[in-house]
Amino acid sequence: MSPTPGLGSRDLVAERAAALARSGHQKIIPQGLPTARINQLMPSPENGRKTLHKVAELARTLKSDGMNTAMTVLPPDVFLAKYPQHTAAVQKAVAKGVVYVVHHGHRRLAAAKEAGLTEVPVLVRHTIVSPRIAAIQENLQRMGLNPIEEGEEFAQTLKEVDEETGKVYSQRALAERVGASQTYISHRVALLRLVPELREAVVNHWLKEQGVQPDIEGLLLPVRPAATVYARLREDLQQSVATGALAYEDAAVVCKLREDLQGAFVEGKLTIEDAAEIAKLPQGQQKLPDPLARAKPSSEPEKTVVQPAAPAPGPAPAPEGEKSAVPTPRGEPTLEGAAGQGDGTGDGNPEPAPDAQPPAPPAPLAAQASGNGERKTGTEVDVAVPRVIELREEKDLDQLVLALIEHLTDEERDYVRQHLL
Repeated sequence: MSPTPGLGSRDLVAERAAALARSGHQKIIPQGLPTARINQLMPSPENGRKTLHKVAELARTLKSDGMNTAMTVLPPDVFLAKYPQHTAAVQKAVAKGVVYVVHHGHRRLAAAKEAGLTEVPVLVRHTIVSPRIAAIQENLQRMGLNPIEEGEEFAQTLKEVDEETGKVYSQRALAERVGASQTYISHRVALLRLVPELREAVVNHWLKEQGVQPDIEGLLLPVRPAATVYARLREDLQQSVATGALAYEDAAVVCKLREDLQGAFVEGKLTIEDAAEIAKLPQGQQKLPDPLARAKPSSEPEKTVVQPAAPAPGPAPAPEGEKSAVPTPRGEPTLEGAAGQGDGTGDGNPEPAPDAQPPAPPAPLAAQASGNGERKTGTEVDVAVPRVIELREEKDLDQLVLALIEHLTDEERDYVRQHLL
């Protein structure tokens, strides 16, 4: 029994393959239209399209499926009636066998030559008001499908079986057949996963780019971010994008998570910082962070950055003939041990006091110079070094207190004034 009722024992697939072989793969020439050989056509010297794009892609399509749309051509006398300045060039071409001047279809003509076609369908026009206006009108009237409509057409075609291979179309095979890139197809198919509000934003952006509605307002989404970021989000997150609650930067991070982790982000169980760290992993290794690991204290001791106070001012000069009551913080000799003064020894070596404390180490600097001359503020130390001030016995207690105050920092002086004075 025939798989298709009413066809008997006919095998349409085999018949179409045989017809394709007989036609030398030059199938699909619109019936009822005349054809012309490639070498009978010349490009119009008045063609407004100076650069022809994607000729190779179109050539691959023409090679497999033939030309579906006829080119509009003009007889040489009709063309020269409008553009007599090209008489010499046209007559030279006619002498070599040219029959028509191409009016619309220069890209198709170049692709047909590259594909090796020998014949193409043509639509001959003998009367035309203005070839230039006609060309503008055709370009304006040739409005393609919007990205969402293209995605729907691609998605339906990907469910069909390629009659030449007997397999369902893949994106790559479909791209070769229609003369587009695989990325172009995959992006437009991905747009079908958008919520209606974002689909409308994509169409509105396309309408603005096409100049159909240049003043359109509201959310406008280009195809690429819509397909590669927003289409990978859950519907509730897409709604957040539509309302402006989710910024693109955050969406670009969350879209890399598995759907369940996207749900955790919606529920507040996952911060955007956590999401950014998890998104670095393949989806098979992604999981929620362990709250215990997050709260686990570090086993290494924390280092403290010490910002030492400014160095204290030097001691007040002692009156002539008197000894300094307090030595400097670094333990330098005081006036009483200077050469030629005090006990008259003149050796310049001071006699240390019996109860004197050892000299204090220098305080850490507030800024140290690096090897490249830059200044680094603060010094990392494990233990703060105390500042030691040496005192000698002095009969005059007031002078001792005043000398001590001179060695205090501003903060220490304020503390003394508030609590002791």
